Amino acid sequence: MVNFIVRAVDDVLKSEFGLSEGLADTTKIDVEVNTGKTKIVKRKNKKDGKMYDVQVPIMETKPLHRVQVLDPATGTGTFLAEVIRLVGERVKGIAPGKWSGYIEEDLIPRLHGFELLMASYAMCHMKLEMQLTQMGYTPRKDPPRLNVFLTNSLEEPEEEVRDLLMARWLSNEAQGANAVKRDKPIMCIIGNPPYSGESANKGDYIMGLMQAYKKEPGGKEKLKERNPKWINDDYVKFIRFSEHLIEQNGEGVLAFITNHGYLDNPTFRGMRWHLLKTFDKIWVLDLHGNAKKKEKTPEGNPDKNVFDIQQGVALIVAVKTKTENPEDKALATVWHGDLWGTRKTKYTALSEGSRGKLSSAKLPNKAPQYPMVWRDYDALERYEAGFDVSKLMPVNSVGIVTARDALTIDMDRDGLWERIEDFKVCDVETLREKYNLGKHVRDWRVQWAKEDVERNFSRENLKRISYRPFDWRWTFFTGNSRGFQCYPREEIMRHMLRDNLAISLPKQTKDGLGGIAINSIAGHKSFSGFDISSIFPLYLYPEPDALEQTRRINMDPKICKAIEDAAEHPEYGRPDEVAIFDYIYGVLHCPAYRETYAEFLKIDFPRVPYPSSPDSFWDISAKGTQLRRLHLMEAEVIGETPYPYVSEGDDVVLARHPKFEGGDIGTVFINKTQGFENVPRIAWEFYIGGYQPAQKWLKDRKDRTLSMDDIRHYQRIVKILLETDRIMKTIDMDLG
Repeated sequence: MVNFIVRAVDDVLKSEFGLSEGLADTTKIDVEVNTGKTKIVKRKNKKDGKMYDVQVPIMETKPLHRVQVLDPATGTGTFLAEVIRLVGERVKGIAPGKWSGYIEEDLIPRLHGFELLMASYAMCHMKLEMQLTQMGYTPRKDPPRLNVFLTNSLEEPEEEVRDLLMARWLSNEAQGANAVKRDKPIMCIIGNPPYSGESANKGDYIMGLMQAYKKEPGGKEKLKERNPKWINDDYVKFIRFSEHLIEQNGEGVLAFITNHGYLDNPTFRGMRWHLLKTFDKIWVLDLHGNAKKKEKTPEGNPDKNVFDIQQGVALIVAVKTKTENPEDKALATVWHGDLWGTRKTKYTALSEGSRGKLSSAKLPNKAPQYPMVWRDYDALERYEAGFDVSKLMPVNSVGIVTARDALTIDMDRDGLWERIEDFKVCDVETLREKYNLGKHVRDWRVQWAKEDVERNFSRENLKRISYRPFDWRWTFFTGNSRGFQCYPREEIMRHMLRDNLAISLPKQTKDGLGGIAINSIAGHKSFSGFDISSIFPLYLYPEPDALEQTRRINMDPKICKAIEDAAEHPEYGRPDEVAIFDYIYGVLHCPAYRETYAEFLKIDFPRVPYPSSPDSFWDISAKGTQLRRLHLMEAEVIGETPYPYVSEGDDVVLARHPKFEGGDIGTVFINKTQGFENVPRIAWEFYIGGYQPAQKWLKDRKDRTLSMDDIRHYQRIVKILLETDRIMKTIDMDLG
């Protein structure tokens, strides 16, 4: 993989910049550099128009190598070592007698690395020195040092570095790093930057640069996302930092292996557009291997990651050539490729392939998302002809985020109330220790939770919460943010405290598609295991003190009318809001719909086709009704549950249980002897969103003693899953 990236950079230097020696090129250009000295000049103040003395750096012109290489997160120096190997083979093949001189005059001066961790920094120096020695390097009398510096790449270069007493070498490191950031014409940036979610690198310099990615495509409007925090992942910051250096230089090559999320995640559309605007040509090779998405090959086999991580990865090679009017240039041309299969298969392909062969599919630059993945645009056109659920039901929000589920949510109502009583009478540190609450986080603190409980101490605030599919628990709900719960989403959940229906579904998902019907307040993982679930209530209730107490339907009138017009039937008439809700629910459970539009359903709230005919609407709606009532666990719809709980015992769910034993029909054991008989394997393996409820519900009750109510509840879950599978297979849609 490292070899592939270095070869790709070498290749584009030849093909796109006309440098026949590629990474071994020694061409020099004149560059203005900071001398480290200053002078006083007169400058006019824009506010008052007066002239003032201003201290400015003294610049001078120096000849520097054109092909400067930087690894901004160099770690132990693997990428730089590969550059040395490739260049060494080329130079030694031509003039082995000049190798040592070439290293000191034309290689070390243009190879740079930044590393934040001391151990990796030291290892990098050792590795590169060993590499050079093994390749026959003999140092001269006063050899140059390696340009690998202990620094944070994402911090702004300082004009002046203070001499640190007792740590002169640290000052030297900072000065060296600053010189690279500020003065070197960095042309090639390579590496594998870190991934760390919403990272701690939040200095003014990098966050200022990141603003370019937090705008809608076009670069003018602020990004219209409720929570764009994933753009703040470190790998995105390193891409932005590297793009900025290449912009400053006017030309260059960016070649990284990173998290592949930015390729199609809607939140990253501004980033994609900005890359397209900066660069002229981009090659993307998606290596997949995303365990979180449970990725499989097109043949349905397991897809493995090239690293021992869960997050899928991708290679990017982006080229920018000099242009007179950067603002007027067209968006970059993008080529895309996929690598699927085992780790060995991917390594072999990378070893034997090239960017042109592996990333050969030319992509259109399609607004407004500008995805850097292949999409079926004919299917997309049909999909986008439907209505957006988030536009039809405009009042919606992500589910409740507690920040401390183990504290704030309980299967047992009385057990939760005991904790609430503790929060009323105990001091903060006692609570922290007793409930193992750890350090506070940004929007949740023990003190705030205690104050919220004290202000709202009442058993009436114990509310039923939809926590996971078919798993209702209890929470203490006050509706106050930064209280007992971190984000209770009171603006939505207050409607769910009354007679209501809602659907919980994700905006983006790595898990199963669809949604689940709920009739209570709900958590942010009520449907998806990895992704955040949003709640769409059917009815909106007025504030208690409002004069008008009539509930409203949470549906856009214009979209609603279009659905009603398409569904009007000579026998059934025009549908009401519940029939429309159930139509949506039926569509989301249609296997053909999920399969046809899977790539689009994974990246944004679903769009639902307008009814193709009145008969189609009422058929799908009727099946959606059955599914909704099943998923709300209405007893009269569930019917008989012929899955007897057998054998005497203590009824405790043991570790490494439940276990399914049998063929198409088997027994679900909760311990060595007790379990549920006649359970269909289909129900045992069935997914609702990110969960397998027949397994998840019991796993969550490890070490608990099942009551008679628990046993009945589980039997109903099995029946619901079996019936869901049966009904889904009957939902037919015309998607042509």
